[in-house]
Amino acid sequence: MRTLISSLLLPAALLAAAACAGGSAGPAGAGAGTPAVASSEGHIDAGNGVRLFYRARGAGPDTLVVIHGGPGFTMDYFLDDLTPLARNRVLVFYDQRGIGGSTLVSDSLALTGERYAEDLEALRKHFGMAKVNVLGHSWGAGVVALYAQRHPGRIGRVLLVGAMPLTQGALVKAFGAMAAARDSASTAGMAAAYAAREADPGSYGPCREYYVLWFTPFFGDPAAMQRSKGDFCDGTPESRRNKMTAVDRYTFPSLGAWDWRAAARTIASPALVIHGTEDPLPLDGAREWAALMPDARLIVLPGIGHFAYLEAPEQFFAAADAFLAGAP
Repeated sequence: MRTLISSLLLPAALLAAAACAGGSAGPAGAGAGTPAVASSEGHIDAGNGVRLFYRARGAGPDTLVVIHGGPGFTMDYFLDDLTPLARNRVLVFYDQRGIGGSTLVSDSLALTGERYAEDLEALRKHFGMAKVNVLGHSWGAGVVALYAQRHPGRIGRVLLVGAMPLTQGALVKAFGAMAAARDSASTAGMAAAYAAREADPGSYGPCREYYVLWFTPFFGDPAAMQRSKGDFCDGTPESRRNKMTAVDRYTFPSLGAWDWRAAARTIASPALVIHGTEDPLPLDGAREWAALMPDARLIVLPGIGHFAYLEAPEQFFAAADAFLAGAP
């Protein structure tokens, strides 16, 4: 494993190239500097009556499947923010089962880790990829690990951003520390918003209030949250309701006391792990991912939180684009 401190070691030429390519994430709704890219959307059959909604952006010889965090969020929270990566390749975003434009499954047996892994395999087959190149953000890294357990020979390049840790214990410890560090006003505001969501799980307002407070500690600079063009509460009332009543209820419990370290060792393809020092998900977890994957390197972003593409867009897009283009 090689570790880079990006503020010191990212080549200036790469940073300049990313800026010229529109890699900087501007204020919400801003489109200046980001080139228009081809786009399409549709559904694929994932089996057992489940259809996955996808959006494809960009053009080029390579395809990258982008796996959103959550579980229970939709692709909408980062789709527009990550579009600069579509300049030289096709990006395939998709809503995971149970939310957004995908089938709103609500049965516990349809919301297991194995089902999420098989959905990624269905995408690979649908788009005719011998191996699937993936970008996993947050929980998306967990989907990569689950996929590696079942289809280790089908993984292409792996880019992990703000990756969740490989063990349940590490995540529980991290969330405990984050909860203990919250001030009383934030804790009370979250409790009130959560109670309102329980009363009406499909409502937008309480969802938005809750997640603005929830994600504030995930930023080194909380003001960077305003740069996002997406929204964690996007989607229909039915999708928001199913997230709270089914996806949140069943997905993590289905994983048990997970330990994906053996799965990480099976990922032999080139891998890049990008992690901020201010991310509540532990940097030690990112180090472990990079140490266990045989051909991985780690880029550490000082002062940056969970959303590197918003807080450090120049560094993020330069490093990600170079890696996906085949740089070691």
